[in-house]
Amino acid sequence: MKRIFTLSLFVFVSLLCTDITAQNTVKGKVVDENTGEGLVGANVMVEGTTIGAITDLDGSFTIKNVSDGEVNFVVSYLGFENKVYSADVEGDTNVGKISLEPAAVGLAEVNVLADVAINRRTPVAVSTISSTTIEEKLGNQEFPEIMKMTPSIYTTKTSGGFGDSRINIRGFAQEDVALLINGIPVNGMEDNKVYWSNWAGLGDVTRTIQVQRGLGASKLAVASVGGTINIITNSTDQRKGGNVFTSFGNDNYFKTGVTLSTGLTENNWAFTFSGSRTTGDGYIDGNYIDAWSYFFSVSKQINEDHLLMLTGFGAPQRHGQRSFEHPLDDLKNTYGIRWNDDWGKYRGEDFGWRENFYHKPQVGLNHIWQLSPQTEIVSSAYFSIGRGGGTGDIGSVREFLIPNNTYGQENFDRIAAWNAGRGTLNSVFGELDPVSAVRYSMNGGDFETGQIASNENGGTIKRASMNEHEWYGFLSNVRHEINPNLTFSGGIDLRWYHGSHYRKAIDLLGAEYWFDDDNINEMDDQITYIDGTDTITESGNLVRPKTDAERLFGSVPDDEKIDYHNDEDINWYGAFGQLEYSTGDLSVFVSGAFNYTQMRRIDFFQKTPENNTTDWLNFIGGNVKAGANYNLNENNNVFVNVGYISRAPYFDALFPTFDNDAANEDAENEKVLGIEAGYGYNSRGLRLNVNGYYTQWSDKTEVQSARDPNNQTLFLNLLGVEALHMGIEVDAAFRIGSNFDVTAMGSFGNWEWQGTPNGVVTDDQQNVIRETTLYLDGVKVGDAAQTTIGVGAAYEIPTTGLSLDAQYLYYDNLYAAYDVADRDDEATAGQDPLKLPSYGLVDAGLTWEFNFMGQDSKLRVNVYNLFDELYVSEAFDTDGDLLDTRGWYGFGRTWNATFKLNF
Repeated sequence: MKRIFTLSLFVFVSLLCTDITAQNTVKGKVVDENTGEGLVGANVMVEGTTIGAITDLDGSFTIKNVSDGEVNFVVSYLGFENKVYSADVEGDTNVGKISLEPAAVGLAEVNVLADVAINRRTPVAVSTISSTTIEEKLGNQEFPEIMKMTPSIYTTKTSGGFGDSRINIRGFAQEDVALLINGIPVNGMEDNKVYWSNWAGLGDVTRTIQVQRGLGASKLAVASVGGTINIITNSTDQRKGGNVFTSFGNDNYFKTGVTLSTGLTENNWAFTFSGSRTTGDGYIDGNYIDAWSYFFSVSKQINEDHLLMLTGFGAPQRHGQRSFEHPLDDLKNTYGIRWNDDWGKYRGEDFGWRENFYHKPQVGLNHIWQLSPQTEIVSSAYFSIGRGGGTGDIGSVREFLIPNNTYGQENFDRIAAWNAGRGTLNSVFGELDPVSAVRYSMNGGDFETGQIASNENGGTIKRASMNEHEWYGFLSNVRHEINPNLTFSGGIDLRWYHGSHYRKAIDLLGAEYWFDDDNINEMDDQITYIDGTDTITESGNLVRPKTDAERLFGSVPDDEKIDYHNDEDINWYGAFGQLEYSTGDLSVFVSGAFNYTQMRRIDFFQKTPENNTTDWLNFIGGNVKAGANYNLNENNNVFVNVGYISRAPYFDALFPTFDNDAANEDAENEKVLGIEAGYGYNSRGLRLNVNGYYTQWSDKTEVQSARDPNNQTLFLNLLGVEALHMGIEVDAAFRIGSNFDVTAMGSFGNWEWQGTPNGVVTDDQQNVIRETTLYLDGVKVGDAAQTTIGVGAAYEIPTTGLSLDAQYLYYDNLYAAYDVADRDDEATAGQDPLKLPSYGLVDAGLTWEFNFMGQDSKLRVNVYNLFDELYVSEAFDTDGDLLDTRGWYGFGRTWNATFKLNF
């Protein structure tokens, strides 16, 4: 008995001691080696066990029940190299910071070139969207919609075509927001606009999106009036492997893709390739999707000091569109929100006026040179060649057509019958007889009869407006550490752009030729036709497309171009520099950028070859910025920044009449003054940011065109247009326990026009018709919600691999877009545009991570607008009520599911 008691006591004491030794608590923090920022959601596991933790909002972790002795911790985080970290554990232990390296070659250097903002150091208002969020939540949404949980963002699908979305930041339109991809500016050189369909596959290869609101961190002289969208794509993976995925959703949406990586080879080469294919019918009638995307990256570590990376991506695509806003009453009560009257049936097949097709590959060669331990030079030589355009109708017959089906769709067979000389059309004037006969001569040849040629006064065909360009650039940044506290960075930004615009015939719809008389250099052909009792002969150019009607992307010879043909050259020469002083808690910077822009126009239709090119128009622009961030302690920081931008007018503002002789000589640089201040709190369970902004915009370029009652085109050139945008932004993240996260954001803006600018109305020859005053003072800026509120939650079900998430977004103080040129009546001074109804939308998703055939796999399901809310996303102001105006309803409930297999 005594022996049994002794043995029992020994076992009890042993177990007690074992339990005591296993009660050690280990704390630490996982950070990005390059930026020092904490990594949220990293896994830290005790090797060979199931004991571990996930890092909190500041990268901190706590692991309990760790035994004494040397312990190996396996640390992993998506996009970073796994790391085994060894530590001696004796009692409660703090292992300090564990640094992870990016799992991509040259990523740190790309971040430097792209001016990626660093938390608690860079004094700007910034929101960062991770690759995990993009992968899980983007689904079949438009790319800008992945940013809609960011303060002061308003994004819509506009007319609903694939890639036709837009984004506003702080009330500023896309052309006033800078888009950078790996630090390279991609806003259009002519008008600074962004066409998201050109980057349709970007979501597949994006590693990080930083939305830098306000003047932003970029040192370039870019148009960051409202903010900067900084997109960092994948680089060359250091690990061998890849993935395949497939996705399907509403309206026959289907997408499949693959990524393959060789990893870093023994001779320091690495190659990564991604590609995808997307098809679908589109949510809007006739808005089909037919898109590809590709990405490649090749790197070579030459030696310790030199690294080369070649990266390219592109997205050839074609999709259907709606053209102009529809009456909201028709969309709501007659045809439905999916209605599209730009399409119908032609010879029994679906056929539409409006299509967009484009391919804009961008290829860049990066050279990273570690000149010394204190000096690094990162350079990028890049080019982009764009080919494509958009289709529509040209001619006058369509104006007389009365749709003959209950869905209000176009009747293309009737148009073709008219073009072929076989039909009659009903009009408000009664029956119109078709052209009875057309005779033509090609280059002075013999006349023949019975051939049918449409023209702008006697037929309607499908045309394409082409935009072809070549863009070459060189961007180089040198970063030199003067001493441990003071760093200089600076460089050059050079761009050369040549663009070409013209129209071509796509489908003659029953006619045999299209007769064009807009090119004064092509007038060798004649047509003679009978109009009633009159015989009319005209000179011009007969065009018969020599290429397949479906071959949209192909260029055509000069003698097949119709309506217009003009080119432009734009040269950009820029330089920038920045000094940054940092002591750890205090970071102060001052930066400046300068650019010299040259622009000229070449007209091949309205001018003869010896007189078709304008002189160079030259402008100087730039910016100066300064800011400071101070970390009050480990949790609290404050920042302030101020900047001034002088922005040269865009090419389109210099030639608003599309005429070499009518250059806008009164155009001047726009001026922007921005001031911003903010506060941040960062702890294990809470991350909070609050900031306020004040943006004064002066001498904004506004050039608009319209037709008077006599059908004469008039142009309004506004001088002295000013606007004031100010507001408060809040965003926060909470972690409740180890598996429940809550996010929230709110933005409360007040955006108004200021003053009473003067306007000059001219004809297309720059003759002054009249002067006018616009009464804009205090009128709300339209086309973007001035109040946005969002709340999101995500819950991970322990041990199942399942997680659920949802978010609610509310939009208010949304005013309709309007033409400021209509504000010339003093009686309506200060009257706001139509205020659209506020609305709220719920998105929800489910993620299941599991092992399939021995490989890590993921299934993701998204539902957008879960409760099928009917809402107006944008509209154009009228004097009537909401249903009298024209605009777009947002999409109803949509969904998609994606399966991804990693290997």
